[in-house]
Amino acid sequence: MTTVTKLFLPPRHYPGNTGIYVQQLIDEASWVWHPGCGRDERVFLRFRRTFTAAGEPLVVHVSADERYELFLDGQRMSRGPDRGDIEHWAYASYRIELAPGEHTLEALAWTLLDGAPVAQLSWRGGFILKADGAYHAALTTGIAPWEVARAGGWKRCDGIAPGVFGVGAALEWSGGAEPAGPAVAPVVVQGPVDNNWYGVGAAGWKLFPSILPERLDRLVHPGRAVAAGNGLPDARHPFGEADLRSPQLAEWQRVFSGAGELVIPAGQQRFVLIDLEDYYTGFPHLEVAGGQGGRITWSWAECLFHEPAGTERKPKGNRGAVAGKYWAGNTDQFPLDGATRTMTTPWWRAGRFLLLTVTTAAEPVTLRRLGVAEERYPLEMEGRFTADDPQLPAIQDICVRGMQMCAHETYMDCPFYEQLMYVGDTRLEMLVNHVMSGDDRLVRRCVELFDFSRVNKGMVNERYPSSVVQHSPTFSLIWTLMLHDFAYWRGVDDWLRARLPGLRAMLEQFQPYRTADGLLEKLPGWPFMDWVRAWPVGNPPGAVGGLSCVVNLLYVMALQKAAELEEMMGEPLLARRHRQNARLAAKAVVARFWQADRGLLADDVAGTEFSEHAQALALLTGTVTGAKAKRVLNGLLTAADLRRTTSYFSFYLFEALCQNGRADLIQARLEMWREMVRLDCKTPLEEPEPSRSDCHAWSSQPLFHLYASLAGIRPASPGFKTVRIAPQPGSWKQLHAVMPHPAGEVRVDLEWTGSGYAAVVGLPPGITGVLAWRGHEQPLAAGEQRLCLPAG
Repeated sequence: MTTVTKLFLPPRHYPGNTGIYVQQLIDEASWVWHPGCGRDERVFLRFRRTFTAAGEPLVVHVSADERYELFLDGQRMSRGPDRGDIEHWAYASYRIELAPGEHTLEALAWTLLDGAPVAQLSWRGGFILKADGAYHAALTTGIAPWEVARAGGWKRCDGIAPGVFGVGAALEWSGGAEPAGPAVAPVVVQGPVDNNWYGVGAAGWKLFPSILPERLDRLVHPGRAVAAGNGLPDARHPFGEADLRSPQLAEWQRVFSGAGELVIPAGQQRFVLIDLEDYYTGFPHLEVAGGQGGRITWSWAECLFHEPAGTERKPKGNRGAVAGKYWAGNTDQFPLDGATRTMTTPWWRAGRFLLLTVTTAAEPVTLRRLGVAEERYPLEMEGRFTADDPQLPAIQDICVRGMQMCAHETYMDCPFYEQLMYVGDTRLEMLVNHVMSGDDRLVRRCVELFDFSRVNKGMVNERYPSSVVQHSPTFSLIWTLMLHDFAYWRGVDDWLRARLPGLRAMLEQFQPYRTADGLLEKLPGWPFMDWVRAWPVGNPPGAVGGLSCVVNLLYVMALQKAAELEEMMGEPLLARRHRQNARLAAKAVVARFWQADRGLLADDVAGTEFSEHAQALALLTGTVTGAKAKRVLNGLLTAADLRRTTSYFSFYLFEALCQNGRADLIQARLEMWREMVRLDCKTPLEEPEPSRSDCHAWSSQPLFHLYASLAGIRPASPGFKTVRIAPQPGSWKQLHAVMPHPAGEVRVDLEWTGSGYAAVVGLPPGITGVLAWRGHEQPLAAGEQRLCLPAG
């Protein structure tokens, strides 16, 4: 029996020498491509090599540009490579236990060029594979006699829904799965790394080992057929009652559940609408036979619309409703050539609803095994949280599913509309990841990708990887918070130390924009803060071309967190400088924006606009203290005219409430998520209705606050070496939380007794901490302890 295990290899030498000296074993192989393909040609190639195994394990290292699928004896082993940039290109390593005898290794590699997702970077088409030991000469590209042939490919077509950006073009299949031309010997497009003692680096790919596990790759048959009929549905006409009662539904349901097949006669047009009854990211999977001259289209959508979809955002209503609603989705096309084959796409799509249309010509077509090959990072919920709130399980479900759907080779803002990783989104996703799972590999990968993005004069790019560069000074500052989060939740190690030069360089880029009193003014790029309706494209007052209170409070926070990081790294002088700049900016914020008559900080210098954002950040940073802080907190809780945080920035509002002992108010602010449950959402919305995206993991952040604010479990020192538990159960009489910890699990159980709470706290071996309750703290030891927490 063949078994395949992914290996995780550390870089062998200092990364600065990548491309100059041989660093990894894979550097001894050549990048190869089809000799008849140009550098900028959209093409699918099938590489093949047959070899003989003598019974010893095979270890291979593999990568490609843009993408590859690796097969052994016809079975797919992996998809890759992990998303990255040219200077930090990922390769994967596998150990394969082989039976003695002949085997065939194949790779399907391709370039989509302008049809690729925006997050897919590329230098040029190429495939590379290095085999270790006795298999080196038989399999290593550039040495072994591989064959390559053009395979059936794809061309661009119309079919991307209004407002969708970044997910790649709609594609039309343009050839079979078998090679479309004769096999030839591949040509070397870049040879092995040649040690250059003068320090001259080779152009192109700099290879680094993958740190990520394989994504899920499983065929599923969820949901049910909800509408069907003859003809092709028109996006200008809604689904009617006849579609919902079609007698064809039962036969479509059988084929989609994997229980049968469906024959569409010649000269027919049919459609089916499938509600997956959950949100999925994956590849279409449809086995077909016959039907030459016909065509199948496969579309994905998050939901249906009350009116024909356009770019203007409008409420969508109940997400599971179909009757009287309109379709708009991302559509790929499959012309039929009469052969028996499996239809799929080179990149995954996303949504809750599938719309399939089948048009037959002179020949019937048989459909078999209709399903979704689910693809995502293997992120699962390892923690547990319950309380006496009947809607809480449903809120947690959509938050967990949102995280899973937005976690792949990177995190991303949304799987349907963009598939891009933004700093602000990702910070919240990482914190949710920490309370969900002990696996921090995706966290590390994405932190370092943002570090690699600092080609914008040292600032972190707003999103990365991305073939379209986007700048945001506010999101660049948030990268500082991301590093600080990692230090506390997971620890300080050499990997984190390697990020500090980038942090220092990034913060220095803000110096030219500082005024004499230490504030930031006229920042470049998009100073996005939140999707407040009254803020043009999410920019707070004064942020574009002027002074913004909210932006400067974020700057103060970044400086404070940077100071703490430098102290952890043994750099007290740098820490002192950051603190001085933070104090200077905080003092200037109060001088410029404090409105004594209201006891609030204004968003603008004129003192005419106010927001929850400014008050929350002022409290979190200690910019206001004493009597001013009390007035700000009171205003935050009572002022009716404040601009309200939406689902994204509510994270920082919840942090301020928790820090000031009012985490109980988070329960009421969960109404935004209760509404999502009432709308039958399966994943959290990007913002309150009307929302563009129905799956936006920055809105999964209530998961973090259930554990870290209401149960009150937080690291008290770097690496979570000590724990501070400060529960704020509010109106709940019961609260039970189990949260993953690097050393095991942290447990908090609260039960109301009538005069207080009976508490059970459990800490992992070797971990100590404190429990804070009503202004008092008591020490916690490793293991289980029972405590009484009095009311009042």
